[in-house]
Order: sequence, then C-alpha cells, then structure tokens
Amino acid sequence: MTKYVLILALILTGLNVNGQILKVDKGSIDSDSSKYFIGNVNFNFNLNNRSATAEKNITFTGLEANADLVYIADKHAYILINKINYFKSTGGPMISTGYAHFRINFLRKRTVSYELFSQVQYDDGRMMPLRFLQGGGFKFRISSTEKSEVFFGVGAMYEEEHWKSVTEDGTIIEKELWKTSDYINGKFDFNDHVSFDVILYYQGGYDREGEIFRNRLSGDAVLSMQLTDKLSFLTSFSAQYEDKPIIPINNFVYSLTNGLKWSF
Repeated sequence: MTKYVLILALILTGLNVNGQILKVDKGSIDSDSSKYFIGNVNFNFNLNNRSATAEKNITFTGLEANADLVYIADKHAYILINKINYFKSTGGPMISTGYAHFRINFLRKRTVSYELFSQVQYDDGRMMPLRFLQGGGFKFRISSTEKSEVFFGVGAMYEEEHWKSVTEDGTIIEKELWKTSDYINGKFDFNDHVSFDVILYYQGGYDREGEIFRNRLSGDAVLSMQLTDKLSFLTSFSAQYEDKPIIPINNFVYSLTNGLKWSF
C-alpha cells in the first residue's frame, strides 16, 4: 500500500504548478509537551508549454520553496515561516516574490497569550521591493476541542513599504504607517487524515500624508490530506485586497495551488 501511495505522490508532483505549506502556528504549539522542534519543507518546480496553437509557443516556468520551523519551549513558542517564488512566461519578465516571518508566542498554553512578530517581504510583480513590519498583540483561544481550535488575535504594528513609481524615472515611494493587526484563525480535523486550516487578517491605519485610511484584508485556506506519516497533499487558496494601494495596481490578487508537504 505504501508503494502505491508514493507512486501517486510522485505523479502529483509532476502535475502541480505550485505547492503551499501548511503554516505551523495553528494549535500544536499549545500542547503540554515542550523542548522540541516541528516544521515542514516544500519545494515545487513546473515547466510546461500548453500553448493555444502551434504558431504561439508559450512556455511557463515556476519555482516555489517554503520552509517553516517552530521551537516549542516550556512556556513560549518561537516560529519562523519562509517562502520564495519565481515564475516566468514567454515574452514576460522574471517575477519573484518572497517573505520571512518571525513570531514569538509568549505563555502559549494560556487562554490569553501574547505575541511579538517581525516580517520582511518583497514582490517584484507588484513593484514592491520592500515591506518591513513589526508589532505585537494578544492571542485569545476562543474554542478548543479534540477536532478543532479557534483563535482570535488583536494587536498593532509599524509598517514600512517601498514602491516603485509607475513613472519612467522609477522613483521609489516610501510609506510608513502605524496599523492595527487583527486575525481569526481556525483548525479543523475532519478525521485522522484530512484537516482544514483558515486564517483571515485585517490590517488598517491612517495615512497622515495622504489624509486617508488604508485597509488591507488577506487570508489563507489550506485543505490537507495525509498520504504517509511525513507526506501530505495540499490544496491552498490565498487572497489579498487593498482598498487604497500606494501606487495604481490591481486591488485584489489571489492564488489557488496544489502541492506536497514533507513534515518533520
């Protein structure tokens, strides 16, 4: 049986465009055990030439890598989440995105715990060479059962963004804002092999220079199906909406991906 599962996993690896790992700060960090590491690594590569006609040979190349690591101490949890993505189509530019996110969950076992976080991010496709943020807040355990957990977080953060102007000179526009940073996060186990994770964020603040409020909504949803003790198949959906972007870009972006996750 294990042989056939591994064969199926290899086939899926060849078919999928991208894969997104399951973020690890979803509930296992408040277990009674301590002084151990948990994490997962994901790597996907795709190359195809699914052109509409023989005259138009369009090739798409995509590369994505993810790595998450958590250290569970007696009272606290230390969380590091990383992702980088490259993709290119014929005639188009090479586009790269990525981020590194570090978070500490203090007094992780309590119903009300505390968090500090910092993140560095870039997105060449949307002309954002840098986004740096740091902040903190409170994490509330709303519900906890054997099959599900729900958390609510409320906090504040400082955010610095650099955007390339759409003008020919490519001037860098710098923006510094204080924002609220709130989220709701749920993990649901349907059975021993299938689970569902969802997290929704709201980040918003007042831009004194522009005299407007800028609001951002984002979210991730991941359906995980366990193939072996270490290997899982993932279907992931991510989306982000900004009501007043710094430069004139698409307000709403999303991605739907499939892939494999190896846990350790």
